[in-house]
Amino acid sequence: MTENIKTVCVGRFLVDVPATAEFSVSRETVGGFELETVQESEEAFRKRVGVRETDIASRGPSTDGKGGLVEARDLRVAGMIGRTLVYGRKRTHYMEGDRRVDLDFVSVEAHGHIGGYTFSLSAEYADEAEAALAEAVLARLRLRAHDEIPAVAGFCTEAAVFAEPLPVRKAEHAAMHLGLPGHPDLALAFSIMPGNSEETGLLARVAEVDAESRPEELLRVSKLRASHRSINGLPGEEVLERVRELNFTTGYNFMWEMSGVKDDPLRPYLLLQMETGTNPRAGGKPVDSTLHEDALVALWDRISSSIRLRPSSPPGPVAAPEPPAPLLGTTARAGEPCPYSGWWRCNEGGPGLDVHGGAVQYLRKGERMPQALLLPRQTVWQKMRGIQPSTEPAQPTVWKLVDRRQRPRTPVLVTLVPAGVPSAACDASATADSGTATGSCARTGEVCPASGWWRCDETHALDGTRWFARGAVLPAATFQVPSGLFGRSPGPDVIQRRSTWQLVRRAEAEANVDGKS
Repeated sequence: MTENIKTVCVGRFLVDVPATAEFSVSRETVGGFELETVQESEEAFRKRVGVRETDIASRGPSTDGKGGLVEARDLRVAGMIGRTLVYGRKRTHYMEGDRRVDLDFVSVEAHGHIGGYTFSLSAEYADEAEAALAEAVLARLRLRAHDEIPAVAGFCTEAAVFAEPLPVRKAEHAAMHLGLPGHPDLALAFSIMPGNSEETGLLARVAEVDAESRPEELLRVSKLRASHRSINGLPGEEVLERVRELNFTTGYNFMWEMSGVKDDPLRPYLLLQMETGTNPRAGGKPVDSTLHEDALVALWDRISSSIRLRPSSPPGPVAAPEPPAPLLGTTARAGEPCPYSGWWRCNEGGPGLDVHGGAVQYLRKGERMPQALLLPRQTVWQKMRGIQPSTEPAQPTVWKLVDRRQRPRTPVLVTLVPAGVPSAACDASATADSGTATGSCARTGEVCPASGWWRCDETHALDGTRWFARGAVLPAATFQVPSGLFGRSPGPDVIQRRSTWQLVRRAEAEANVDGKS
């Protein structure tokens, strides 16, 4: 086992292990965000994250951490598709003497998919600005093969490396778990956590346990080693014990520990631990070690002496962050590159003068903004001959961004129920109600409390997400009637019924009044 080895990358460190060893990595945390890695197709990724977003959006408004969406947007990382979710607002406070200090937290998730893998960063207690930080961390991700040792500096995970320079280098965690075929009683773990040199060291803790143990317990434990041990410039402490169990079996517990330095990712807390004699059956009594003591110590020395900081080349230049998405109302002229994918409205057209393709069109980032082609109303003679006259404006068409969604809308081929006439008591020019937060819900027939985009909660409704003005009466949702036996429904093609609407984005003007973005 000690002659045929392979090198494993864990965090910022390398460890040599037997080539036949089976290992896995867990509890990965980078930049203070918990990391989950899933190997899946792009289709499976989109479906899973879509279900996750829908589930969060279905929650009602709350400040106890169980509330719905605060913000959802497409991931802004070049070469990676995904979604960033901010949700579950939590408000609490504490007292500093006679002064009350209020705290406001949210939960953040950033899901990115690249090369057949999904990488999800999450933090349960964060502020809204940390959504951008999670995206900045994902922007430093580089895929790597399972057995590849990266040449760049950074933090290794199971399928990738987060290359330096990272925007934040604190709170890095990783744990490698290793087993050997034919030795089910043996388990080895190598853990990396933030360092803290002020904590009590391994030797002192073992001495405290020995001082509190009964004499008969001390007789069953023999120390093979207990001393300071530096490994490849990493100062630590080592304790090797042989334990005689009450059922007369013999097991071993080997530990090496480095306390590390606070906030230094190159000097973190390190713990290497190996145990034998553990019954592979849960709850079973201890068993005899399947490895002889000499072989066990040789294996321990071979693995522990290989722990080293991973050498790497100097970090490359930092990729320029993607600029923030333009605000609604941003304009662009015909012939200019489209600055952002979304829905754009042109300033052309009017009564009796249509725009080819519609006055509102979905345009992708980088495309040339088109010059509007105007279609005057046909005369009777032109209709008979199938002629459609057209003309182009003399000046370049001006387009205005009216919706930033990254995916084209699905056309609805039926007429949806319009919103009711705004109440006369509601002044549309008045300041918006600051108490209506994103995620708030209202039902059909109620007065819309805030202008913005409202999503229908009914899964099969044709309405999707619609714009309603503050003061308008929220309409019923529209549903397609299933086809009958001969391909046609026995009654009407669509029906309407009451539904719940959820605010997913407020109007820009109202958001500015409230001091929100």
